[in-house]
Amino acid sequence: MDQIQVEGTLPVALKKLVGQTDIKSRKVVMRQMTAIEYLQAQASTEVGQFVGIADLAAMTKLVDAEGNEHDISYDMLGHSSRANLNYLTDLRATLDAKEAAESSLPEQESSED
Repeated sequence: MDQIQVEGTLPVALKKLVGQTDIKSRKVVMRQMTAIEYLQAQASTEVGQFVGIADLAAMTKLVDAEGNEHDISYDMLGHSSRANLNYLTDLRATLDAKEAAESSLPEQESSED
């Protein structure tokens, strides 16, 4: 199964320290998780963490100016702007719709034969 993804631009930049380099970016890529990846992300959620934030952080990568992808931690997302949370929630809905549309294509093609 090809991994379905959508790209976007956050309203407020996220910052991440990678080695000695401070990455600051608004560009993100969100990928649909497999069932196992989803359950692994759920299992790593700590007491007191919100599942919605943990899910979005697990599905989303921060993209730097060179196009390198970096994990977004629960704390990075959780302590960022509420606008980022709303944006990623909407981006997830777009991703889910894209997955539904792509998964229905073979059924449409085979029913036309």
